[in-house]
Amino acid sequence: MKTILSHMPGASILRSIKARIFYGWWIVVLGSLIFGVESGILYQCFTVFFLPLKRDFGVDSAAISLIYGAARLEGGFEGPLVGYLINKFGPRALIIAGGIMAGAGLILLSMVQSFWPFFFIFVFVVSLGYNAGSFHPVTTAVNNWFIRHRGVGFSWITASMSLGGMIMAPLLSYIILNLGWRAGTFIAGLIILLVSIPAAIPIHRSPEALGLHPDGKPLSTGPSQKSDAMHSQTLDLDFSVKEALKTGTFWMLTAAISLRLLVTIALNAHLIPILVWRGVSESTAAYFVSLFALSTIITTLGLGWLGDRWRKSLLCSLGIMPVIVAMLGLNFSQSTIFVYFLPVSLALIMGIAALNWALIGDLFGRRSYANLRGIMAVVYGLASFFSPVYAGWVYDRNESYTTVLITFSVILMVAALIFAVLPLVPFRRSK
Repeated sequence: MKTILSHMPGASILRSIKARIFYGWWIVVLGSLIFGVESGILYQCFTVFFLPLKRDFGVDSAAISLIYGAARLEGGFEGPLVGYLINKFGPRALIIAGGIMAGAGLILLSMVQSFWPFFFIFVFVVSLGYNAGSFHPVTTAVNNWFIRHRGVGFSWITASMSLGGMIMAPLLSYIILNLGWRAGTFIAGLIILLVSIPAAIPIHRSPEALGLHPDGKPLSTGPSQKSDAMHSQTLDLDFSVKEALKTGTFWMLTAAISLRLLVTIALNAHLIPILVWRGVSESTAAYFVSLFALSTIITTLGLGWLGDRWRKSLLCSLGIMPVIVAMLGLNFSQSTIFVYFLPVSLALIMGIAALNWALIGDLFGRRSYANLRGIMAVVYGLASFFSPVYAGWVYDRNESYTTVLITFSVILMVAALIFAVLPLVPFRRSK
């Protein structure tokens, strides 16, 4: 049978195409599928569940925000351990184990009847599986397979989250509004199990495991390498964890990423409540989530392409500015243009996320990437725990997001400044 198939018309063309495509791009495709489904459901679409859960459990906004914040905090604390496990067992094992936990946990959530069981299952089963088996191992795999094209590789992974959100937000919103949030969690869990586990099987740890080189070719040692170092930071540096932690660059990058996530995590969770506060209906606001997701796909891919050609840290700084304008506009103007500009500007700041993660590899190399990501996760996990809860707490007391948006604008200004002055190459201290 195999012989017959090999002689069928088109078989040689398919083999030729497969041979010409660097296997790292298949890693990107599979990783994008996994991350798109899991993040589209658990990150982008949490805001769709926000108000239904609040009504059904009879709790305030701060309580629902606590679920989201605790999930981020848990992800931070598990970061160093996850980094160690990825280095020991490879990305594939973590993706499969995490996918099973996240999918089964969502199905289990469809059976709970009160707030605290929902809280503990979401945080310690669903979130544990998602944090351990999604972005950490997928980005580690991509970082291992690419050096010169990290910006593009990471941009496709990050854009997949938005594509997943664009598809899942209206689907889950329709299911929730017609069948309830329990039906939504059950179906979401099934989708994760059916997609993530099969997609993880062909993911290999590194190109060297298949006798290949990063990017498909050995790194050039000629003038192009010098150009890369100046413009795209694509030298194959190889810092140990200890060496990286001794550099000021690592902590500057950690601070900038943490401040960005502090704001974007909260805005993502409160996007629909913020739009409802500004007079948009709940059902219409769900389509703004799709607008946000669609815009993020465009901005992420565009910034990823630019990041392999221009200075990533400067692009990160510039990408923060529009959402500051949007938040201040919502506070000090009654124009509806800022209601539409919020999801678009939020898409821009989400678009620089791929460059944030690529910067870790550009600055510190491939060997310690998973460990360094894990250490960073402790810091940004703490930051993103407090911000959604703070936003919900302020709204519960003032019935307004004014103070929240002003505070977030100041925080993002600091993050933009840090990115702007981030060194191109870390200073490696002598031992």
